[in-house]
Amino acid sequence: MTLFSVFNVTSPSREATEKIYTQILEKHTLEFAEDIQGCVPKITQATMNLYFAVIEKLPRTPVKFHYIFNLRDLSRVYEGLLQSTVDKFTDKQSFIRLWRNESMRVFCDRLIDQTDSDIIYNVISDLIKEFFKDVDEFVLKDPIIFGDYSMANPTDDEAEDPRLYEDLGEMQTIKDKLDKMLEDYSFDHKPMSLVLFNDALLHVTKIHRIIRFPKGCGLLVGFGGSGKQSLTKLATFTACYDVFTISLIRGYKESDFREDLRNLYKLVLTKP
Repeated sequence: MTLFSVFNVTSPSREATEKIYTQILEKHTLEFAEDIQGCVPKITQATMNLYFAVIEKLPRTPVKFHYIFNLRDLSRVYEGLLQSTVDKFTDKQSFIRLWRNESMRVFCDRLIDQTDSDIIYNVISDLIKEFFKDVDEFVLKDPIIFGDYSMANPTDDEAEDPRLYEDLGEMQTIKDKLDKMLEDYSFDHKPMSLVLFNDALLHVTKIHRIIRFPKGCGLLVGFGGSGKQSLTKLATFTACYDVFTISLIRGYKESDFREDLRNLYKLVLTKP
């Protein structure tokens, strides 16, 4: 019992939390347009309202055991907002649209059915109409897909990587870009017979967003053959990364897993 200890960290009050996140975003937007700087406190208030609405409307259940929402989710929303740059976000409406996208990615992408997604979608829509009614029509336009691969060129090792996070626009524009990526992928890899319909475009962009964020990780859930691996390979190629896969075979043991980990670490250490 001499080595037993208990640590208790109380959650900060709403006022303290709002102050922390407001100051983070105010510091980031110092060089942005004045209307963007002016809406920072409202963004924090809307984010807090969304956070508490998610906790209230989507409680954790045995079926939805992963519905655990905490301050990390708020940080992820702001991590997305901090990807913004002055040249890509020049006015208030584009910045609020970014907030809508990050809120949907952080909260909606974890949900397991359309009913739950509609609940959060409606909450976000109501918050936009309440706090940003002057730009709600533009902000609520669909499709809403953000990414930083519009200028990506994985086939050119010497090409610069501007990593400009932005609204990627209409589906056809995104499809043209990813079709080109898929064509380039087949030059150095085993060709993939993919039909990039709208949902596939959205999923590739979501995966790409996750792996491009620092310490990003995701769990892809779906039926076998639904395209999880293929879309991940395309997203990874688009991000100029490599894929490492563990091949499960009959008799695969812990020693095999450890050997795979050693090979992964060696691969990582040899990369620039």
